[in-house]
Amino acid sequence: MADDSELDVFGAAGTPRGHGFRVILQRNQSTHLPIIADYNQAAPNPVGQTIAYTARVPIPSFGPITWLDPAGVNHYNGLAARVEHRFTKGFYILNSFTWGKGMGDSEQALEYYAGYFEANPQNIHDLAAEKGPSSFDVKFNNVTSVVYQLPFGKGRQFGSSMNPVLDAILGGWELNAINTAHTGTPLDVIYNATGANEISSLSNDYRGEPFPRPNVTGSAASQSRSQMLNTYFAGYTFTTPSPSQEFGDLGRNAFRSPVFWQWDNGIDKTFRVSETVRLQFRSEFFNILNHTNFGIPDTKTSDAAFGTIRTTYPSRQIQFALKATF
Repeated sequence: MADDSELDVFGAAGTPRGHGFRVILQRNQSTHLPIIADYNQAAPNPVGQTIAYTARVPIPSFGPITWLDPAGVNHYNGLAARVEHRFTKGFYILNSFTWGKGMGDSEQALEYYAGYFEANPQNIHDLAAEKGPSSFDVKFNNVTSVVYQLPFGKGRQFGSSMNPVLDAILGGWELNAINTAHTGTPLDVIYNATGANEISSLSNDYRGEPFPRPNVTGSAASQSRSQMLNTYFAGYTFTTPSPSQEFGDLGRNAFRSPVFWQWDNGIDKTFRVSETVRLQFRSEFFNILNHTNFGIPDTKTSDAAFGTIRTTYPSRQIQFALKATF
């Protein structure tokens, strides 16, 4: 069940197309969302004991039981601002900004990084402790798009009557740029529960594998970009809970991945082959400044690589295309 509402605070109603400023407040709330979990999740060990996992499950004659519990609640609140203006002489700019927050206690497919894991509940019997940022939550997102038609060639400010050969060389060029910047998405820090801390033998997150979280103390330490590649969680101390209290106090999706910033450019030109035939040449430069955007760190405290980043988003890429229209 979903409840959506949108309030247009003030906008550009009645203004010409391609011009205006608009601010929208958004709210969405969804209830009865499916939470995938192990119904036969084991209880924690009694204090001072290390009873085997199989002796602590509710139904000892069964192994793990995947089930869908329609108890999830997610909500999103956001503010979206859009500025658009089409200037004279072929210049156009559009800026879209979003400030939002997605919170909830359940995860759905495609909400997290490829190769990462679903932020499943550490304890299906305590969903109140699972409320945290949604895995797709981005606090700030800003995209700026600019298009500029160079004022040379047939039908433009300069050289509108230039001969066809010169127009084929100098006329019809267009530049465009897209700048994307946003804050990082949530990271779920967990530990590998084994031995007396084990609560389920499920090994696939899509089947409801629980991901217990550690206890945490401390606060973020200041460090450079190069330092964070090896000590992303510097300043924090993570400890594995005792078997009798195996669910840690760290919140779900409590950390954030590095920020993302990228500038893409494009150059295209239209050739007039005849009155009805056009040939368009396009060149596109993704991440033209070759800015390094780092991937996500290892978030499992029991891994030797915990807190290290060893991946990046793609470096500069260039592609060319030719399109004919008739």
